[in-house]
Amino acid sequence: MGTWTANSDAQLREPPPFEVKRQPETAARSTSATPTKSGPLRIELNDWLDGVVQKTWEKYKQQRVQEEKVLQEEVLKVRFGSQFCRELFEWFEGVDVRFNNRFGGHVLSVSVIGTDGDRSVQVLARPVRAQERIAVLNYRKETTSVGVNMNCGTGAISTEEIRLVLSGKDAVLAEIGEEHYTPEQLGRKVIEDLLA
Repeated sequence: MGTWTANSDAQLREPPPFEVKRQPETAARSTSATPTKSGPLRIELNDWLDGVVQKTWEKYKQQRVQEEKVLQEEVLKVRFGSQFCRELFEWFEGVDVRFNNRFGGHVLSVSVIGTDGDRSVQVLARPVRAQERIAVLNYRKETTSVGVNMNCGTGAISTEEIRLVLSGKDAVLAEIGEEHYTPEQLGRKVIEDLLA
């Protein structure tokens, strides 16, 4: 610490600050003057690491290949699942007009709500005035499935989740039990169940 001195006016005055000369950073960081022992250690580390990498690769190769295959399938299912439901809902939107024109009365009514990835369709069937049946289908992107809620006028509501499975490399099909359905075939089944 510095010392305090009194001037002629009896006031205390702090001495000038102590100055430190800094060494150049390059000199402080220079390691050229000191011998290094990292050469052999680095070689040993590389040999050990190569060995562990090789063992890990051989041990988990099949599992990693299977995981990659599953991930690719999930990506395809999401892409083609959205396309499947788009085609299904478009088919529903066109069939009610054609059905009603041929039947001669307003029996089917279809309404689609939402956008891709969060879309649902409601199919209302009224074959006679006293019976009203409703089916609501919605695409569940997170599970790549179609949820179906159906009320056939008996008061009981049936709920079903229809899985979408890959069919080849560029399409999915709806799977119900052992049967597989294209978008149009699934739409036909829903309407036939409503009117049964």
